[in-house]
Amino acid sequence: MLAHLIPHKGKGAIVLALPLIIALILFTIADAVHLNEDYIGGVSLLLSSFIIWFYDNGPELLREGLAKAQKSRHTLFWIEIKYWALISGVIGCIWLASLAGHH
Repeated sequence: MLAHLIPHKGKGAIVLALPLIIALILFTIADAVHLNEDYIGGVSLLLSSFIIWFYDNGPELLREGLAKAQKSRHTLFWIEIKYWALISGVIGCIWLASLAGHH
């Protein structure tokens, strides 16, 4: 059923799976060494955004511009995953900034 709700081509599911996998790893490490777990959500979004950006040739978009950049075959909700990387990075930055304001 999920395949009908989230139509994508290529490896679009990585946008959803990668932040969860990174967060799981970071929560496990933070629990083992007794670190503060407040920042893990924002950090996992930022890390996944960097990985996805370079995976989907995001630097080409900066070099060539929007008109000349090669269209990716990896999409989620019909949006190329390199743009999801930008969205994830912005949300991660906002999340971390809001936490920094409280401490």
